[in-house]
Amino acid sequence: MMKFFKLLLLSLLISATASKVNCQISIVSSDMPTAGDTIRTSISVNAADFDFVQTGVNFEWDFSSLMPVSQRIDTFKTLQQTPVFFWPTFFTSANLAVSFNPGDLLPGLTFDGAYQFLSKTTASYRDFGYGLIIGGLPLPLKFSNPDVIYTFPMNMGNTFESNANLEFALPDIGYLSIDRQRENLVDGWGTLKTPYGTFEVLRLKSTVFEIDSVYIDSISQGLRIERNYIEYKWIGKNKGIPLLHATVDEILGTTAIYRDSIRDLTVGIPEMNTAYQPQVFPNPFGEELFFTFCTNKSDKAVVSLMNIQGLKVMEDQLFNVSLGCETYRLKLPESLLKHGTYILRIESGNRMHHVKVIAGHR
Repeated sequence: MMKFFKLLLLSLLISATASKVNCQISIVSSDMPTAGDTIRTSISVNAADFDFVQTGVNFEWDFSSLMPVSQRIDTFKTLQQTPVFFWPTFFTSANLAVSFNPGDLLPGLTFDGAYQFLSKTTASYRDFGYGLIIGGLPLPLKFSNPDVIYTFPMNMGNTFESNANLEFALPDIGYLSIDRQRENLVDGWGTLKTPYGTFEVLRLKSTVFEIDSVYIDSISQGLRIERNYIEYKWIGKNKGIPLLHATVDEILGTTAIYRDSIRDLTVGIPEMNTAYQPQVFPNPFGEELFFTFCTNKSDKAVVSLMNIQGLKVMEDQLFNVSLGCETYRLKLPESLLKHGTYILRIESGNRMHHVKVIAGHR
C-alpha cells in the first residue's frame, strides 16, 4: 500500500510539473514598465537571416543566434519628470514617458530631446504621442486617437484594433502627419530563446498600415510614405517591454530589438556588419532618398550613386554616421536623374554595400 501511495504521489508531481511547463501565461498591466525602470536592449545586425512568421501553441522560438550591432538603455519616467512644457498637452492622458530617437519622424532635423508619452492602466497600454525639442523649441505631438499597443488581460487568441491619427504644422519648422491602423492578434505562446536567455512568452502579431507625410521647411521638401509592416512581439511576465520585437517592413526591411545584458560590441562586429544591408526608402524614389545605416561606432561613410554601367552619376557625399542604426537623407541634384535603375554604394571603414534603387518620376 505504501508503494502505491509513493507511485501516486510521484505521478501527481510529474503531472503538476508538466502542466506548469505547458501552461500559457497571461499578460496584465503589472507586466508593463514602471517609472524608474531602466531596460537595456540590443539592436540586431542579422535580423534578415531569421523567419519571424512561424508560431503556434506551446511553440519553441529559437533566436539565440541574434547578433547585436549596438545597444541602448531606456529609462522610464513619470510625466512630471519630463520637461514642464509638455505637461499641459499630456497631463490628462499619459502617466509614463520614455526617451526615443525621432529620426524616422522628421528626418534631416537635429533634436535636443525627444519623449514618447504612454498610458498604462489596468485595461490597456497606449501610445499618446511625442514631445520633441528642436533648437530649444518644445513641440508636443499628440495623437487625436491613441495607438493601442496592448489590452489586458492578454491571452492566446485575443484580438483588438486601433486607429491612431496625428497632425502637426508649425511655420519655419514643417508639417507632419501620421495615420496608423493596427490590427492585433495574440497568435502563439510557448518558449522563446534569445542571447539574453530562455523565457515563457505570449506572441503578439500586429499588422499595421501607416501613411506618414513630412514636409521640412528648412529644405523646402516633403515626403509621403505608405507603409505596410508587421510587428511581432514576444512578451514575458514582469519584463516591462517585449523580450523580442521584430518588424518586417516592405520599405525598411527587417529589424529586431531584444532585451539583453551588457555586451562587448567590439568582439566580432566587423564580420557581422558585412552581413547588414542598408535599407533605402522610398524606392522607387523621386526628389530625395533616405537610407538607414547601422554601425557599432561613430565613423564616416562615403555615399555614391552609379548607373547600371557602373558610372558615377552624382558627386560623392560624406556622412558622419552615428553609433547604432540611424536614418540619413541623401541630397540629389534636381536635374540629374532620369527614370531607371541605379546602384547606391555606401563605403564605411572596411565595409562596402551596394543597394539597387529605382528613380521614378521627379
